[in-house]
Amino acid sequence: MTKLTINRKPKGIYGTPQKKTQEAEQPDKTTPAQKQSREQKTQQKTAAKRKSEKSRKKNIRRVERLAALWPELFSQESPRPLKVGIFDDLMEDITARGISLGQGALRATLAYYVSSVRYYRSLMAGGVRYDLKGHPCGEVTQEHQLNAGKRLDEMKKKQQERRNMKAENKHNGKPPAGHNIILKNASSSGVRKA
Repeated sequence: MTKLTINRKPKGIYGTPQKKTQEAEQPDKTTPAQKQSREQKTQQKTAAKRKSEKSRKKNIRRVERLAALWPELFSQESPRPLKVGIFDDLMEDITARGISLGQGALRATLAYYVSSVRYYRSLMAGGVRYDLKGHPCGEVTQEHQLNAGKRLDEMKKKQQERRNMKAENKHNGKPPAGHNIILKNASSSGVRKA
């Protein structure tokens, strides 16, 4: 008994149109330099993300250390408005107690702490500022409250812009930068499209 199978016609034998063969023979028009620059950009973006994530984690650890050293003053969950000029007081206390925390690290940690959304909200609420011992030391001025409100609005706008960009990339059908999509045609040969 004979076995019948259905096979596709091999390409090129049965007179494919001339245009299709020319298109298939044309090389990718992107130069190696362009391909390399695309790859470099994606590598730079991922490296930048890793670096920012690493520094964010480092700052969180430092804030936790400050909270351990001065629990009356620092808290991640419910930050309190700090005294104006708290940096100098902290440096004096660090040297007096012999704590190994550098000036640059302290400055970076304080900058991270006071630029958080929760800290800005505590400033907007107004009220009392606190010193190293957790004692009231001055008031949050109206100007500082307004400034905190403006910064919160700026942060919200930036966050909304990032969300819109992500949604736009999804809805355009374009992949995010640095991602390739493999499209399959009828002959099941993979064609890369960026």
